[in-house]
This record gives sequence, structure tokens and C-alpha cells, in this order.
Amino acid sequence: MSIFPEFITRDRPPQSVLIRRRVSERQLNRLLRRHALYRTGARDGRRAVLLRCDLSGLDLKGVDLSGADILECDFSGADLSGAQLQNATLAGCRFENSRLDAADLSGADLSRSDFENADLRGADLGEATLCGARLGGAELGESPQTGLTTNIDTRQLDRLMMQLKRQ
Repeated sequence: MSIFPEFITRDRPPQSVLIRRRVSERQLNRLLRRHALYRTGARDGRRAVLLRCDLSGLDLKGVDLSGADILECDFSGADLSGAQLQNATLAGCRFENSRLDAADLSGADLSRSDFENADLRGADLGEATLCGARLGGAELGESPQTGLTTNIDTRQLDRLMMQLKRQ
């Protein structure tokens, strides 16, 4: 009999990892189900971890990957409208020409991510880390779908502008 409570000893760390692959819809659905269980604290739940995966062009509307670790993945041309990505680690990801209309990226780590020509209208970037992020050509402002405006900390914008001036 263990002296530790079950929630400390079961499957540490709880993760479901995909590395360097083109993610199929089937794999993604399985990963999302296990991540949803993880977020509720269910025994067989696993936190989603994606490393250098290709998710380009996928329909990811309303996906919930809050708190997931997603590093150096390619979301180019993907539709992430209404996606829940708060407090996720999305460092080094490519979101070129992606649709993030009304996506919740609050508290996310978006360091070194590329949002070239991405649609960020209505997205919530409050308290997101944007160190080294590229927002060239990104659409900010009011979402035509929800009427929400892009929420971004002006201090973050100031830092991005200073980085551009140094380059």
C-alpha cells in the first residue's frame, strides 16, 4: 500500500504526446478526448503535447487545447476560430494565413510564433507572452462573426514595436 494519495502516484506526468508527424483527424480527435478528460481530472486523461507536428490546413474550429504544450507546430492555413488555447504553450508555432477569429489565447506563451497574415480579429491575447512573435500583416480589430474586438495588452505591443525597431 502506497503512502501517497492516488492522484500523486498515477501516471506522472499525464501526457499524450505526438512528435514530428502530420496529425490526422483521427489522431487529433483521440488527443482532444484525452486532453478533455485530463482537464476534468479524470483518471485516464492525458495532457496534450505536440512537438513539431503539422496541423496545417486543418479545421480546428472551437478546439479546446487549454493548458496544452504545443511547440514548433505548423498551423498554417488552419481554421482555429473560437479555439480555446488559454494558458497553452504555443512557442515557435506557425500561424501564417490562419484564422483565429474569436480564439482565446489569454495567458498563452506565444514566444517566437509567426502570425504573418493571420486573422486575429476578436481574439483574446490578454496576458499572452508575445516575446519574439511576428504579427506582420495580421488582422486585428472587430470580428465580423462575433463583434468582439482583439484584446491585446498594449505593453506587449510596445515591446513588439521596440523589437521591430532594433531589427
